[in-house]
Amino acid sequence: MTIPRSQAELVTLRKLAQDLAAARKERPTSVHLLAAIASREGQAGELLRERRLEADALLKAGRSFDEDSPDPLARAVVAARELGKRAPLGEPNALHLILALLADRSSAAHRALVQAGVDTARLRTAAMQRSLGVVAARRLPQTAGGKTTEADRRPALQKPTRIDLDKPTPTKRPTGTGVTVPLFPPPGRLGQEQRPPAKSAPIPPTSATATPIPLSAPAPAKPAENPPKQAARQDAAIVPVIPEGHPLALDRAKTPTLAALGKNLTLAACLGEMEPVIGRDLEVDAALDILAKKNQNSCLLVGPAGVGKTSVARGIAERLAREADADPSSARLFVELAVSELVAGTGTRGALAERMNAILREIREEGRVVILFVDEIHELFSGGLDEATAEIKLALARGDLRMVGATTPEEQRRSFEPDPALARRFSVVEIEEPDEESAFLLCKQVCAGLGAHHGLSYADESIASAVSWSVRYLPGRALPDKAIGILDLAGARVKRRAGPGKLPPVGPPEVAEVLASLADIPEERLLETDRERMLNLEKLLADRVVGHSAPLGRIARVLRRNAAGIRADRPLGTFLLLGPTGVGKTETAKAIAEALFHSVDAMTRLDLSEYSEAHATARLIGAPPGYVGHEAGGQLTEAVRRRAYQVILLDEIEKAHRDVLEAFLQVFDEGRMTDGRGRRVDFTNTVIVLTSNLGAAEAGALKSERSVGFSRGATQVSPDKLESTMLAAARGALPPELYNRIDEVLVFGPLGKVEVKEVARRLLAALGRGLEEKGIRLDVEPAVLDVLLAEGGFDEGLGARPMKRAIMRHVEAPIAEMILRGELPSGSVALLSVDRGQIVVDAVDEAGGELATGA
Repeated sequence: MTIPRSQAELVTLRKLAQDLAAARKERPTSVHLLAAIASREGQAGELLRERRLEADALLKAGRSFDEDSPDPLARAVVAARELGKRAPLGEPNALHLILALLADRSSAAHRALVQAGVDTARLRTAAMQRSLGVVAARRLPQTAGGKTTEADRRPALQKPTRIDLDKPTPTKRPTGTGVTVPLFPPPGRLGQEQRPPAKSAPIPPTSATATPIPLSAPAPAKPAENPPKQAARQDAAIVPVIPEGHPLALDRAKTPTLAALGKNLTLAACLGEMEPVIGRDLEVDAALDILAKKNQNSCLLVGPAGVGKTSVARGIAERLAREADADPSSARLFVELAVSELVAGTGTRGALAERMNAILREIREEGRVVILFVDEIHELFSGGLDEATAEIKLALARGDLRMVGATTPEEQRRSFEPDPALARRFSVVEIEEPDEESAFLLCKQVCAGLGAHHGLSYADESIASAVSWSVRYLPGRALPDKAIGILDLAGARVKRRAGPGKLPPVGPPEVAEVLASLADIPEERLLETDRERMLNLEKLLADRVVGHSAPLGRIARVLRRNAAGIRADRPLGTFLLLGPTGVGKTETAKAIAEALFHSVDAMTRLDLSEYSEAHATARLIGAPPGYVGHEAGGQLTEAVRRRAYQVILLDEIEKAHRDVLEAFLQVFDEGRMTDGRGRRVDFTNTVIVLTSNLGAAEAGALKSERSVGFSRGATQVSPDKLESTMLAAARGALPPELYNRIDEVLVFGPLGKVEVKEVARRLLAALGRGLEEKGIRLDVEPAVLDVLLAEGGFDEGLGARPMKRAIMRHVEAPIAEMILRGELPSGSVALLSVDRGQIVVDAVDEAGGELATGA
């Protein structure tokens, strides 16, 4: 059977790949196909060798990659044939095989290229340009005698002739005097130093090269006197040339201004110069539907910074490129126009309006539908550009212009909503922050480019950790931008520390180190799993709260139950803490914040005594439309929007107005609240702690009652009776629908002398840690604690606060005076002892010599 000429090269490469695999006793994979291409002469092999991808290096790198397909070679060849059918000549070759391997991101070849640090996007662009014939092959190096060596000659892209594929015959090709300046040069290309090409002896054209290539004109046989400068190459890559004759290119004769100022995103997507967009299908579909309307066919992408509005614009360009590929006659051009480019050079009055009129006239005369994309479009309508704004508004009203703009919600309200005539020209597409699963897939795609840039790889665990940790601890930014920033910084840090040689992969420890520095959280706490933290919750709470073991245990059980997802539509916990002042209710809220969210700052505290009026509800959720402060948002809702993982402390709840309390009904029951601007705020990742002194007065009255008869002492009231009294008082004071939605109502009893003594020990330990920063060590004799209790540090009705005042008066004040007098220098020891029932502060050196004594 005779093999068609169009398939002979693919069959030869497949046979060579099978032979390479058999010689190495390996299962044939797409890496062997890539090695077969690199081992042969031709443009495809030259393209790989320019990037130092030799056959042996590829085979060595491909050992660690497996294929999911049962026959990866056949799969790649079939894909290359399909690409070849759409080629100008309709004949597949090795370049189409490279494009097929690059398109299949699950192939071993693609993964091996990424592992080797190859910029796959640039490789795809170069291969596509050569396959389309829009760029000439590389200039051949010359020997000392001025002649090109036989081994360095490569056949130019041409109509295939009958040749022996096992022994390719090198053909001569004309050399050019320069290359066309690309419309979309890669970053850093045009800014590099440019040198004229070296003069070479004229090479007579052969029959194969005499036919002109339609999109790349050959150079004259004799070099010009003053050859134009050629853009320097970076990383041995070809400078891409965007052809004037490409079906999707702008006609520079018809659209000189638009072609000079704009960037044709449809053409860039067709040539593979943009990274593929993961997800956002619903948003792209909505935008395309709007652009296809007859009236009001302009679209406004609205979302927070970093949420992916530009990615949606890239997705629109990819869809339009596919439509143009299927039906070139109905192609729509998606052109990005930067506001800075539009304004540059228009200092004189009327120049900006003249330039805008020229762009609009070119869009009408182009003959195809042209859609303008303006990022940060609010700069166009609110930056004092009245000349351009007037022309754009008129074109939108007439239906002569279709636009896609990207802006933030704040700028939309500031620039568009005050102008109803402008706002109704645009249909809004809300770009919400992606969920963690979608963000993980997006970051995994981006990490391929980050890994190629840094020369390392990213473990899936590190990507998942970056996404989840950034959501919890970096609330001021949006996904996927904040997760990508963490991963990029982690890769840069690993590369800097590793030095030359093979770099280790980026794992969760490296991501935790970066996030710990950004969020000011201990690194070891990040690496601790939620499972371990939840199982040890009682111990973590007891480390900060003295006593109250039974209430703390009930709090831990509720948090474990809800954190396990059993009740996913409610907050992690809703607790009402009852008890007299100073027993640790607020300290419990801080302990929960530190145990669950690693920081006492992960807490929003609202003193509900400030919300005693009915209209104070507007302070929580924001003022309604038409009122002053409507754009500012509510104190509670904005705090939760900025930081979803936190503790909400509602202090002195009994002093709030009933309307304010009823605003929390949906929060306690369904974990949501709607603010004054109609936005839904999620409370399912918060812990809500309510504190109150309800029932404390009644309980104190029970303790002060004296028994009937001759007994002088007060009646001994059981703890159960005190607890029931306080619960009854709380139940009667709070609305029943609110009380019934609380997970646990806990009573914190008064502290005894043992608990207050432990509080004193912890307060003195904290004081010692503060003095250590000044180089002073604090030593405390045990008798000091008893004196503090006797000197006003214990009051059963006031809890631990009297002890704080006693330490301030008897310990901190004398130490402060000695430091100011210079009697406690750095390196000394402050010794707290008791002399004649009074606390004495002695300053001694490390050797034990006494320096000074303070009362």
